[in-house]
Amino acid sequence: MKFLAIAVFTVILTVSSARIYERCELARELAGYGFPRHELPDWICLVQSESDFNTRAINHDNSDGSKDWGLFQINDRYWCKGSYRGGKNICGISCEKLLSAGLGYQIDCVRTIFREHGFKGWEGWKAKCRGRHLPSLDHCFSHSAYYFTVEYDNNLPELLMLGNGLDLKFK
Repeated sequence: MKFLAIAVFTVILTVSSARIYERCELARELAGYGFPRHELPDWICLVQSESDFNTRAINHDNSDGSKDWGLFQINDRYWCKGSYRGGKNICGISCEKLLSAGLGYQIDCVRTIFREHGFKGWEGWKAKCRGRHLPSLDHCFSHSAYYFTVEYDNNLPELLMLGNGLDLKFK
């Protein structure tokens, strides 16, 4: 019974520290990391198809036994150190770190994958985004747009509200 209680608590803690991005929120954050604006529709489509914007997504269903981790579903056979025996860990990062609420740990690895394979490095992009007319994200960068972001830094919620010249941060 004690084990069950600990397991349930662990699941609740894991889910509660997950961050689910909104489309525009992620587009703005990627632009802030220097991703070209003309590529943002592809990146947003890729993330939606791979993880549904969930920073703690893990895909256990790969036929080779490998797993895909985090927002960009980075595979532990090649890119990060996870549970796959003999994985290459090309990015030199623990897959667990990819589940962090922030993008910092993922961006360098994503850029490495992109340099080597382009968007074709992600099955979700090939299946759901390639060759499709993707919606513009220009409205995400409008000064009159209001948006709210719940960020998790060390599991402490932070509300960030921006728009119409009003920049407030509550901690």
